[in-house]
Amino acid sequence: MPAGVDPASGDGPPGVYRLSPGQGPAPEPPVTAVALNGVGDAVLLWRHAAWFCRLRWRVVGLMAAAGLAAVLAPAPVLVGLRLPRLWPWVVAGILALLNLAYLRRIPREDSPADAVQPRLHLWVQIGLDLLVLTGVVHCLGSVETYAPLMYLFHIVLACIFFPPLHSLGVTAASAVLYLSCLVLETHDLLPPATVLAYGGLAQHAELPAGFWGWRIGSIFGVWGIIWYLASGLAGRLRRREEELAVSNQRLQASGEERTRHMLQTTHQLKAPLAAIHANVQLLLGGYCGRLPEPALAVVGKVMERCVALAHQIQEMLQLANLRSEGQAPPAPAEVDLVAAMQTAVAAVEPTASRRGVRFVCELHPVAVRLAEDHLRMLLDNLLSNAVNYSYAGGTVTVGCGPGPSPDAVVTVADQGIGIPADKLPKIFEDYYRTAEATRHNKASTGLGLAVVRDVVRLTGITLEVESRVGQGTCFRLAIPRCPDPVPTAAYNTGRNPAWHTC
Repeated sequence: MPAGVDPASGDGPPGVYRLSPGQGPAPEPPVTAVALNGVGDAVLLWRHAAWFCRLRWRVVGLMAAAGLAAVLAPAPVLVGLRLPRLWPWVVAGILALLNLAYLRRIPREDSPADAVQPRLHLWVQIGLDLLVLTGVVHCLGSVETYAPLMYLFHIVLACIFFPPLHSLGVTAASAVLYLSCLVLETHDLLPPATVLAYGGLAQHAELPAGFWGWRIGSIFGVWGIIWYLASGLAGRLRRREEELAVSNQRLQASGEERTRHMLQTTHQLKAPLAAIHANVQLLLGGYCGRLPEPALAVVGKVMERCVALAHQIQEMLQLANLRSEGQAPPAPAEVDLVAAMQTAVAAVEPTASRRGVRFVCELHPVAVRLAEDHLRMLLDNLLSNAVNYSYAGGTVTVGCGPGPSPDAVVTVADQGIGIPADKLPKIFEDYYRTAEATRHNKASTGLGLAVVRDVVRLTGITLEVESRVGQGTCFRLAIPRCPDPVPTAAYNTGRNPAWHTC
């Protein structure tokens, strides 16, 4: 800086800032499949391990049934088989003990933080099962029967649980164990066994080399084909699942970003809109001098637009709060439903008077268990909707009272334009309005029933809509009520001790 220049004055050189391409806040890391292999992958692996244990109990039952059949068989030979009496019980016992040990290691809550532990757990299960299976293959007949094909069960399961290279390792381990069994039997280190009554090919030492080549080659060939097909299919399904998860995360991030922008925008609009609304009220009240009739008409339209926009902003904020995952929903509490209905009717009464709509209320004392904010949103939107779509001079009937236990019933029925039956499933969508509704009331936002839908979804309320075109619409709500009803005497008006009218 040159000498004698005061940085606080305006006589120095101008400030300069250059924004280079690519400069700015560091972008967030892209959502990839790697981000999905954390806690979510560990939870999935634990579920696989638990499912594997449930499947193993069936194998235990099958082995026990085989041992029981051998005990109860009337003759040593049954359908050409020589049923063993001992080793099925031994296998069933070993698998049962292993299964109990596996289950002790599986967490009760599916919230592990490390994906390595369940992966190791599955490897231990598969490895020990292969050892037990090799013993079963030997006892059934390693050459005479189709027992070696049982290795395919674990090969296919490994293709589902693990990546292709890992499942190939399971296939290789199966081949090593089976070859070891054959070598031990061929060199008389392990006496050949079979369940076939006629003995079959029990004398392995007398078999020619060509037989071994054909036998082992065909078995390993089948294993290889099954592994190739199963691992390829499982890999494609796994990649597809990861792509769908990535897309889902991006959609959720986009929705959250859109919600944040909407909240910021609506909050920024509230203050200037409130100022406009207040100044328009001053103009209409004559506090700034008498306005000519054309000016009053224009200011009146501005007032109507301000009210409509304020209502839309309120509904947008309600939707954003209902769909926000960053805040906990309000806790339910005991609410006097009659008092809540009276308050909601009083809030909508000015709009109803301007449209020539009157209310008929039949309110039976009942208390419900619901968050007051949620109940207020429900009633305000349903009553406003009934008034807005009623004909001039029409009637809106509101009612509440005890319903089939454990619910209280709320009804809001109008005699308005009604809704076509084919459009009823769509009326709860954001910004959806039927053509008839648009012609009848151009100021509606199409968000009121979307707010009702989200409140119903969060609170477990049951909502039913019945409508006839040109005759009106009735909304029925079933709300969980409190076990102790509100005292009836508090609402005795002389007309009916259990009714209170608006």
